[in-house]
Formats: sequence, C-alpha cells, structure tokens
Amino acid sequence: MKIEANDKDLRDVFKLGYFKIPRFQRPYSWEKDEVENFWDDITKNTSPEYFIGSMVVYQDNKPYFGIVDGQQRLTTITLILSAIRDAFIKLGEQDLALGVHQYVEQPNIDNINEFVLHSETSFPYLQNHIQSYSEQKIDLDVGTEETKLKNAYQIITTNLEKYSGCGFLQSGQLELVPSGSSPITRLKTLRDKVLSLKLVFIQLDNEDDAYLIFETLNARGRDLKSSDLVKNLLLKTIKNTNVNIDTPKEAWVNLVNKFDDIGEIDAVDNFILHYWISKHSYCSEKELFSKVKEYVQCKDTAQNLLADFNFYGLLYCKMLNPDFFTWDKNRGTKIVKSSLLTLNRFKVKQQSSFVLALLASFEK
Repeated sequence: MKIEANDKDLRDVFKLGYFKIPRFQRPYSWEKDEVENFWDDITKNTSPEYFIGSMVVYQDNKPYFGIVDGQQRLTTITLILSAIRDAFIKLGEQDLALGVHQYVEQPNIDNINEFVLHSETSFPYLQNHIQSYSEQKIDLDVGTEETKLKNAYQIITTNLEKYSGCGFLQSGQLELVPSGSSPITRLKTLRDKVLSLKLVFIQLDNEDDAYLIFETLNARGRDLKSSDLVKNLLLKTIKNTNVNIDTPKEAWVNLVNKFDDIGEIDAVDNFILHYWISKHSYCSEKELFSKVKEYVQCKDTAQNLLADFNFYGLLYCKMLNPDFFTWDKNRGTKIVKSSLLTLNRFKVKQQSSFVLALLASFEK
C-alpha cells in the first residue's frame, strides 16, 4: 500500500480536480452543533493558515478522487463557499460571486461544467439548491440527508449575515447592520480565510486500499455507527459490475429507505444487532462488527447477508410502526398487528430479536 501525504491549503485542494463521495461512505450527517462549531473554528481563529485536520482520498480516474476521510468537512466547506457566493450575488457583486463559484463548479477538459464535489445520495438537492449558480430551483421532496444539508446551509447563511454585517429582508432588500467595515470587505475576508485553511492531504493508490483505511480509521475511535462499518464491509466484498447501476449499493439504500419511510432512520443499527442475535448468535453492540466481519468471508455470504437485511429489515420496520403498513387481512395478521402495537406501548427492546425471529417464521 502506497500512502502519500502533503500539506495543502483548500485553494490548492479544490484545484486538483473533482471529489466523489464513494459508495461506502455515509450520507451527510452533521447536526447544528457540529456546523456551528466548525463555523466558529473558521471565523474566530486568528491564524492566517488554520489547520482543520486531514483529508484522505484515493485516485480514481484522473482528475477524480474518492473521499475516504473528510467528507463531512468538505461538504460543509462547499456549503460555506456557496453561501458566500450567494451573498455576493445579492449584493450585486457578480464578478466576486463567480470568483468564489469556481471552487464549487469548474469546467472539465471538455469544457463542460462539473461540480467539484460529487454526491449521489443527495442528488439532485445539493446540486440544484446549493451548488448551482442558477436561481432556478426545482421543487424537490427532501429526505433525511437533504434536510440536514438544508438545515446546515440555513445555519451558515444566518451566521454569514451576522459576520458580514448585512441581512436580506424577505423582499430581497439589503439591510445593513453596523459592523465597522463594509459587507463586501468582510465577505472577501471570510472567503480568503476559508480558502487558506490548511490540511494534510493523504492520497492512496486505489479503492481497495480506501476500504481498508476507511475501516481502520473508523474502527478506532471515530464517530461512526456499526451500520456504516457493515456497509463498508459489504460493498468492499461485493464489487459493482455494471457502470449503469450499482446494485449492491442500491440494495443498501433500499434497506435504509425502509427505516427513513417510517421516520426511524436511527434504528438501522439496532436492527442489525437484533437481526444478528435472532439469526446467528448473541453478541453485544461492541462485538457486532467483529462478528459480521468474521462471517463475511466471500462475495456469496455478503450477498446473502445483504438480501437477508432487506427481508428482515421490512419485518423490523413493521415491528417499529405496525400502523404504517397495510396488512393482509386473509392471513390472520390482525392478531399479529395488535400484538406488535401492544408491545410498543411498553417501550422496551429486550424482546426485539425474539419477535423478529417469530415474524420471519410467520412470513415464510
């Protein structure tokens, strides 16, 4: 494994090419506190070259990089640059807006514009509502990730108005707030601060190394859920064989969407633990990933496990929210649904693995 590390500032990083969020990465997940803290780190530091940590990437086809570590920060920085650009537009400073926008979107070798940050899971919300220079916005349904992006952008915009000393009324009129210097000057200062942020840019040779590094980084103290590590393991083992559709990744997305549909997106980790206990053997949450990793030794076991996740995942969602689903009245399911609703009133989880096994037997 070859690892190359260099100090770079963000201005140089954005000029290296385009950055893709790989299939094994989790969606954007920062909450208000994380966005606020990152904003404060950037705006309140007095150093001209503030260090924000490391960024780990692997070389895809030039000039494209896959992001192994640093995705949340890079996405948030893209939101900040987009907000600065939009503020310049509202101030009538089109040239300054376009100057910032080159770090959000730039022409490729065929002179076709591409966004510097590529994200499939938040498409097309991130691209149309935040990254795009155009004022024409598509009316889109938003899921969990899109909501987090929208909230983060709104937090940044609110803070940006305070920082620059100007706000914008609903009519679009400029509302100046005394701040000691002009809004344009303060926006330019912030722009330069962001682009001067320093990081250690760590580059790997290939995607196989990326899976390994991702698992190693996040299994040793990083704030990552068991489901993220399991997803990485499965997608590492099941390679995509079709350029038009990534079937393994779509199967995982389908699983997560089941929980998102019933408003229980955070229950995926509990599901995997309770599934494992019901189908395999007892283990603690801390031991879960090690057990799954020991079990997944080849492509076949990984595919079977992913298929199992989707089958049992639907049953688990029925356990969590029986009223959300239409039950087959001809199979005596009225008693099953009533029993699940009664269990939910007690708000306990100890029976989950046992009930999941019973539901699986009932369905089969």
